[in-house]
Amino acid sequence: MKEEIYTSALQHVNGLGNASLEHLLTYYQSAKEAWHHVIHHSVDPSLGCTYELYDENHRPIDETYLQQLEEDLERYNIQVITRESSMYPSSLLEIYHSPMVLYGRGNIEVLTSMEKSIAMVGARKCSTYGVQVARYFGRSLSNLGVIIVSGGAMGIDRASHEGALQGQTPTIAVMGCGLNVVYPRSNRSLFLEILDNEGLLLSEYGPHIQAKAHHFPLRNRIISGMTRGTIVVEAKASSGSLITADMAINEGRDVFTIPGNVLTHTCDGNHWLIQQGATVLTDPEQVMHEYGWQKATKYSNMEGSKECHMNDEEQVILSSMNPSGVTTIEELIGSTGYTLSSLHSLLLQLELKKLIMHTAQGYVIQV
Repeated sequence: MKEEIYTSALQHVNGLGNASLEHLLTYYQSAKEAWHHVIHHSVDPSLGCTYELYDENHRPIDETYLQQLEEDLERYNIQVITRESSMYPSSLLEIYHSPMVLYGRGNIEVLTSMEKSIAMVGARKCSTYGVQVARYFGRSLSNLGVIIVSGGAMGIDRASHEGALQGQTPTIAVMGCGLNVVYPRSNRSLFLEILDNEGLLLSEYGPHIQAKAHHFPLRNRIISGMTRGTIVVEAKASSGSLITADMAINEGRDVFTIPGNVLTHTCDGNHWLIQQGATVLTDPEQVMHEYGWQKATKYSNMEGSKECHMNDEEQVILSSMNPSGVTTIEELIGSTGYTLSSLHSLLLQLELKKLIMHTAQGYVIQV
């Protein structure tokens, strides 16, 4: 049996937290050896490990647990990623108590391209403004080739993922539960869409582990630790997003915040961060300039991950559009000289190629 399975099984033992698991693996030098001592209650007392042989769901942990765990991982297409794996994000190794084990469902190859990655966080109960901003920044940064990482929760997290899904770069949702557990249930379709579009569901919790309140602060250290910076989209003064921002600062990461409406209290946390010296963000391209990142050069179709080819007329339309805002059809008539009927046909083709999106105000570039 693979070392990863032994490591995963140890991580499920009630009482063996991340720090205890690290001590065990360091002391015994292999997960298989550590597993043997744990299930036979022969762990060296000097390690100070206190545990009971059942998991969080009160299932007994013994030799048969290994086989069942391996079957569950295969059934749900979940891959175990240890620190020794080439897929383990190198940036996570830099944080305090980095996870000994990660679980990935979907495109784990995306973890090897985290150089251009940004976390987006915010309140679960957010304003319409917050949702619009999260979708806009998520889509724009994704189209610039940036991997958007968020927590898969309601509110700002969901809107950030939704925006990224309209772009050309995969998005990562870091969960506070096992990857065969749907939490929150209302986001089931979102998680499926992330998987369908070459994205990734990531967690440090194995199969069947339910979401618990204390999981989410731990989850947040992964979100901020694996990315170059964290954008706080909308946060009240008491928002948990400020904890994530604090973690990012402690991990040597950058914190960006988006200003909001001063007549409401939905962005009090944002404005407090501004007072503390966080970078004010008003344009997605600021992130690119901050890190010297180059924009994506290919237009891509997420469904097939294939390059979309445009004819000359379509290229004229795309080059005439506002790169970071809305363009009306009247503006396109004036800038391209095309007739209204021709424009309607060409715009439809660009929509089908997922290069632009039609909104109530006009057309928006998606690449």
